[in-house]
Amino acid sequence: MPTRDDQAVRAALWAEQLGNARRTHLVRLVAVTFFFGLFVLLGVVNEDRTWATDFTALGTYWSGALLVVVVARLSERLGPALTLAPVFLDMPFVYAVQRASLPTTPVPSAVAGFTLGVFVLLLILAMFSLSRWQVAVATVTGALLEVLLQREANVSVGGQVSAVAVMAVAGVLVAFSGSRLRSLLVATSRQQKLAALGQLSAAVGHDLRNPLSAVTTSLFSLRRRLEKTGVVLDEKAAEALALAERELRASQRIITDLLDYAREQPLERVPTPLEPLVREAVDLVRRRDDIEVKVSVPALSVPLARDRFRQVLVNLVQNACEAIPEGRAGVVEVVASVDARGALTLHVRDDGAGIDEPTRVRLFEPLFTTKKDGTGLGLSIVESLVKQHEGSVSVDSAVGRGTTFTIRLDASAGAAPALNSD
Repeated sequence: MPTRDDQAVRAALWAEQLGNARRTHLVRLVAVTFFFGLFVLLGVVNEDRTWATDFTALGTYWSGALLVVVVARLSERLGPALTLAPVFLDMPFVYAVQRASLPTTPVPSAVAGFTLGVFVLLLILAMFSLSRWQVAVATVTGALLEVLLQREANVSVGGQVSAVAVMAVAGVLVAFSGSRLRSLLVATSRQQKLAALGQLSAAVGHDLRNPLSAVTTSLFSLRRRLEKTGVVLDEKAAEALALAERELRASQRIITDLLDYAREQPLERVPTPLEPLVREAVDLVRRRDDIEVKVSVPALSVPLARDRFRQVLVNLVQNACEAIPEGRAGVVEVVASVDARGALTLHVRDDGAGIDEPTRVRLFEPLFTTKKDGTGLGLSIVESLVKQHEGSVSVDSAVGRGTTFTIRLDASAGAAPALNSD
């Protein structure tokens, strides 16, 4: 399911497609007019009456082409009328002109073959403005017109089959290229947004850290001074001071998340015993007394950036504990295994309330959060750090059956039995 950002990008791509359609439509209009006008001119010079009737066909083509441009400009909803112009305008025009020339052409099959090349060229020209279904329509139309022309030119069945095969291959390649291009544009747009967010995070985090540190130090000094002078704060003053300290810690945590997200430093990975690292991360997690965390990790040594991977584990286990609703006991499991190739798989499971599908697809999106006091950066940082470890992270969840985060590190990570897991 696409996110709102992806939908916005796709809307922008659709607008770009219409722009491309307008440009390529004019290119095709000029090119077709030039070539067939040249045929007519040479026919007049050489007293060849084959192309004499093409002024009517060319006028009809021009009228239709201009009508398409006007209609497409009047309504964005009629954009497909412009993008599909090669199907109902260019290809039929080429077919009609070539068909008219067959009776006086010495080698009719050559005319048919030339038409196939023009159809493929028209399809390629329209690549940046046609969606997958439109490419399919253009391919079928071109193949059908070419087969009809070849039948009238008495081309063999084998030649007709070859024409269909050529159009099919061209259609598949154009559809794949267009889809791939659009996917790359969506991914590039997202990466540009993330890069801009990273730069902003670094700037904001750096500018806010110093004043917040000064406020934190001042509050600490104020509390110590009150304690030394024996001043006892009343209940409201004590609550206000505690609230200020708590919110400052929350602000510093947000800044730390921003800086962690913006930081793109190469990781120094060294063989690290996995079980002690997991248990250390579990000990750092804040959780209720009615939540049990089970660890089932073999004695493995894995090349990791120890502190950074511990941050990944803390984030995932913390989220798992917070996913269990208040008022009932819960279980969080951290399970790891290694396959025969040495690839590591690590699961963090909880038996919490689960996540609905619209939320699940946006979990790793920066600044997206469902928590009241969340920053929306925790899982983005997790994804970034796992990728820096040449791995991947995924989530499987449904409402009412808990959530499982899965980290996979490739076999190149070189997981091996730990000599000492203490």
